[in-house]
Amino acid sequence: APQTSIYPKNDVELDVQNTLICYVNGFYPPSLSISWTKNNVNVTEGISLSQYRPRADGTFNIFSTLRFTPAEGDIYSCTVNHRALQGQPQTKTWDVDVALPSVGPAMFCGLGLTLGLLGVATGTFFLVKGNNCN
Repeated sequence: APQTSIYPKNDVELDVQNTLICYVNGFYPPSLSISWTKNNVNVTEGISLSQYRPRADGTFNIFSTLRFTPAEGDIYSCTVNHRALQGQPQTKTWDVDVALPSVGPAMFCGLGLTLGLLGVATGTFFLVKGNNCN
Protein backbone atom coordinates (compact mmCIF):
# COMPACT_ATOMS: atom_id res chain seq x y z
CA ALA A 1 0.00 0.00 0.00
CA PRO A 2 1.21 3.54 -0.63
CA GLN A 3 2.87 5.60 2.09
CA THR A 4 2.09 9.30 2.13
CA SER A 5 3.78 12.31 3.71
CA ILE A 6 3.03 16.03 3.50
CA TYR A 7 5.50 18.84 4.18
CA PRO A 8 6.31 22.42 3.11
CA LYS A 9 9.11 23.03 0.61
CA ASN A 10 10.49 26.07 2.46
CA ASP A 11 10.46 27.38 6.02
CA VAL A 12 6.98 28.67 6.72
CA GLU A 13 6.38 32.40 7.12
CA LEU A 14 2.88 33.85 7.37
CA ASP A 15 1.67 35.55 4.19
CA VAL A 16 4.75 34.42 2.21
CA GLN A 17 3.97 32.12 -0.74
CA ASN A 18 5.25 28.58 -0.30
CA THR A 19 4.69 25.09 -1.70
CA LEU A 20 3.25 22.06 0.06
CA ILE A 21 4.50 18.68 -1.14
CA CYS A 22 2.46 15.48 -0.91
CA TYR A 23 4.89 12.60 -1.45
CA VAL A 24 3.53 9.12 -2.09
CA ASN A 25 5.76 6.06 -2.43
CA GLY A 26 5.80 2.29 -2.36
CA PHE A 27 2.77 1.59 -4.53
CA TYR A 28 2.00 -0.66 -7.49
CA PRO A 29 0.51 -0.48 -10.07
CA PRO A 30 1.35 3.11 -11.07
CA SER A 31 -2.18 4.46 -10.98
CA LEU A 32 -3.59 6.61 -8.18
CA SER A 33 -5.38 9.87 -7.49
CA ILE A 34 -4.26 12.71 -5.23
CA SER A 35 -6.60 15.48 -4.09
CA TRP A 36 -6.00 18.54 -1.91
CA THR A 37 -8.18 20.38 0.60
CA LYS A 38 -7.77 23.63 2.51
CA ASN A 39 -9.92 23.84 5.66
CA ASN A 40 -11.95 20.86 4.37
CA VAL A 41 -12.74 22.55 1.03
CA ASN A 42 -11.44 20.98 -2.20
CA VAL A 43 -8.60 22.91 -3.85
CA THR A 44 -8.19 22.76 -7.63
CA GLU A 45 -5.82 25.65 -8.43
CA GLY A 46 -2.06 25.83 -7.93
CA ILE A 47 -1.64 22.04 -8.06
CA SER A 48 0.90 20.09 -10.08
CA LEU A 49 1.65 16.38 -10.33
CA SER A 50 4.98 14.72 -11.13
CA GLN A 51 5.47 11.68 -13.33
CA TYR A 52 5.34 8.21 -11.78
CA ARG A 53 8.90 7.23 -10.87
CA PRO A 54 9.97 3.58 -10.63
CA ARG A 55 11.91 2.42 -7.57
CA ALA A 56 14.44 -0.40 -7.32
CA ASP A 57 11.91 -2.66 -5.53
CA GLY A 58 9.42 -2.52 -8.43
CA THR A 59 7.06 -0.05 -6.75
CA PHE A 60 6.56 3.58 -7.75
CA ASN A 61 6.56 7.03 -6.22
CA ILE A 62 5.00 10.33 -7.21
CA PHE A 63 4.51 13.75 -5.69
CA SER A 64 1.94 16.46 -5.98
CA THR A 65 2.62 20.08 -5.08
CA LEU A 66 0.26 22.85 -4.01
CA ARG A 67 1.20 26.53 -4.15
CA PHE A 68 -0.20 28.27 -1.08
CA THR A 69 0.16 31.32 1.12
CA PRO A 70 0.15 30.29 4.78
CA ALA A 71 -2.26 31.96 7.18
CA GLU A 72 -2.45 31.11 10.88
CA GLY A 73 -4.93 28.33 11.59
CA ASP A 74 -5.27 27.01 8.02
CA ILE A 75 -5.34 23.22 7.69
CA TYR A 76 -4.29 21.55 4.44
CA SER A 77 -4.63 17.90 3.55
CA CYS A 78 -3.75 15.64 0.69
CA THR A 79 -5.79 12.51 0.09
CA VAL A 80 -4.46 9.54 -1.85
CA ASN A 81 -6.63 6.86 -3.40
CA HIS A 82 -5.08 3.66 -4.77
CA ARG A 83 -6.56 0.24 -5.34
CA ALA A 84 -4.26 -1.28 -2.70
CA LEU A 85 -6.11 0.89 -0.15
CA GLN A 86 -9.32 -1.02 -0.97
CA GLY A 87 -11.63 1.97 -1.00
CA GLN A 88 -10.12 3.52 2.15
CA PRO A 89 -8.38 6.70 0.91
CA GLN A 90 -5.32 7.78 2.90
CA THR A 91 -5.34 11.40 4.12
CA LYS A 92 -2.43 13.33 5.60
CA THR A 93 -2.98 16.76 7.12
CA TRP A 94 -0.67 19.71 7.72
CA ASP A 95 -1.60 22.82 9.65
CA VAL A 96 -0.04 26.25 9.53
CA ASP A 97 1.90 26.56 12.75
CA VAL A 98 4.53 29.25 12.62
CA ALA A 99 7.14 29.40 15.37
CA LEU A 100 8.53 32.80 16.23
CA PRO A 101 11.67 33.02 14.10
CA SER A 102 14.83 31.83 15.87
CA VAL A 103 13.62 32.70 19.40
CA GLY A 104 14.08 29.10 20.58
CA PRO A 105 17.66 28.47 19.40
CA ALA A 106 18.86 31.95 20.42
CA MET A 107 17.34 31.58 23.88
CA PHE A 108 18.84 28.12 24.44
CA CYS A 109 22.23 29.30 23.21
CA GLY A 110 22.14 32.32 25.54
CA LEU A 111 21.03 30.18 28.47
CA GLY A 112 23.77 27.61 27.78
CA LEU A 113 26.42 30.32 27.52
CA THR A 114 25.26 31.92 30.79
CA LEU A 115 25.29 28.59 32.66
CA GLY A 116 28.71 27.74 31.21
CA LEU A 117 30.23 31.06 32.31
CA LEU A 118 28.60 30.70 35.73
CA GLY A 119 30.17 27.24 36.04
CA VAL A 120 33.62 28.53 35.07
CA ALA A 121 33.33 31.43 37.54
CA THR A 122 32.21 29.11 40.35
CA GLY A 123 35.02 26.65 39.59
CA THR A 124 37.62 29.43 39.55
CA PHE A 125 36.29 30.81 42.85
CA PHE A 126 36.60 27.43 44.59
CA LEU A 127 40.02 26.82 43.03
CA VAL A 128 41.35 30.16 44.32
CA LYS A 129 39.68 29.68 47.73
CA GLY A 130 41.13 26.16 47.98
CA ASN A 131 44.66 27.41 47.20
CA ASN A 132 44.37 30.12 49.89
CA CYS A 133 43.66 27.49 52.56
CA ASN A 134 46.96 25.65 51.95
